[in-house]
Amino acid sequence: MRIGKNVTAALLAGALIGTVSGCSSGGSKDGAPGTPTDVALKSKITPPAAFASEKGWEVRADWMPEGQPYPYALSAKGDTLAYLDKSEQGYVLKVREAVSGRLLSTSKPWKAPEPTEEQTEDPDGLLTVPRVSLITGGEREYFAVWAYGKKSKDQLHSAKEVISAAFYPADASGDIAPSGTADVEASAEDGATDVNVFPGARGLLVIPRSEDAVLLSPDGKVTPGISKVKLGGKPSDLNINIAFPGPDGLVTNGRLEGGIYSGGFGVDGGWHSATVTPPGVDSVLKGESASTGPWETPNGRINSATGNYLIAGWYTTSDNPISAIHDLATGKLRATAPCENIGTPYDLRTPKRPDRYETPAGLSPNGDYLVKGGSVFDLKTGKGHCVGEGKDAKEITLVSVGDDGTAYGLTEREGTEGNMPVSVSAKTGAAKPLPVATTTPDAVAKGAGVFITYASQYIRLIVLNARN
Repeated sequence: MRIGKNVTAALLAGALIGTVSGCSSGGSKDGAPGTPTDVALKSKITPPAAFASEKGWEVRADWMPEGQPYPYALSAKGDTLAYLDKSEQGYVLKVREAVSGRLLSTSKPWKAPEPTEEQTEDPDGLLTVPRVSLITGGEREYFAVWAYGKKSKDQLHSAKEVISAAFYPADASGDIAPSGTADVEASAEDGATDVNVFPGARGLLVIPRSEDAVLLSPDGKVTPGISKVKLGGKPSDLNINIAFPGPDGLVTNGRLEGGIYSGGFGVDGGWHSATVTPPGVDSVLKGESASTGPWETPNGRINSATGNYLIAGWYTTSDNPISAIHDLATGKLRATAPCENIGTPYDLRTPKRPDRYETPAGLSPNGDYLVKGGSVFDLKTGKGHCVGEGKDAKEITLVSVGDDGTAYGLTEREGTEGNMPVSVSAKTGAAKPLPVATTTPDAVAKGAGVFITYASQYIRLIVLNARN
């Protein structure tokens, strides 16, 4: 997430209710762990046919500021869902079974940093609510609760802009404490105006200024001074616009020392894109500049990531771009689609769906299907499809995809028209309109769909069971 100090637009959607005893400041109530009390389904929405409108559970987040994205995260298998509640003592992380709504764990209240002046002045544009991100880790998964704001050491010290984080084991039960907490200064320096936060396998990568990065680990350890990587055997500056703490090292796009763009991507000290080039694609791009003469650079560039996969763009000799899905750990090619894929920004702004540029990638719970922007990929067959293209075709932005390969999204808005809900087959790429009143899922869990609604001046998290 990029925290733009001068940003006045609205946050990238994509990855966040109650005292510990269960009563939230906004009025929602939960029972003790193991009891789905007071999350009974009360709202009536019209979901796609794959989901049962009458069977599920919901949480009403009337404590949240209007216009802010609902912060939650699914486990890697998609069988549990973590979200925040708010009490007078702080934010509380709650984890439930996705299908039944059974409460598995409740964290002790966590105190987020105070809003900065920019956040206070633009509460409808900048993110003011903490995020919840999944950290896949090694043998254990974690949910990271993190926020940007200002914080002071004590009353005798001035407040500084920070990223604060608390990590909770995803498989913990009952009343839980964090496995680690950390703060890292996030003030822009030397004219910089942005701070980036990238969740990944080993924690949160925070880039508060210039090209230095700090890794916050689930045990609370802070590793500072990360600014250089080695890609394809050559030293490179860390790409501050996209870098992920992968299981075997930082994953990033390459740039030669001195800031000269070199192309290519890979893992620090590990695999490089030159060895995982898609068929029909040159591993090195060559050209000639009138001012500097001949040049060449490795092909390929990461533009997004989700789960254990990277989404990259490649240029071909015919100038027809290719989007490709690569395994995060090995770089192995998993699927391609004959179209360009727009990168996802990491901005601390409220989302403007269904803008392809602001919508993150979505992965099915079983890991067989992936969507990003206007592309859908079948990772079993290696084939991807481009949707919303062709003469007079409305642009389609895909948001989520289920285990059966059915993807869900919206068309672009034209004039006074609303966004038409659509479904797309990941196996064939065929798109079809859904009834205009249909609410499409924000994410698909294992055996359920996750729907975020903004009716009646407050936000609801609604989880509906999948039909058998």
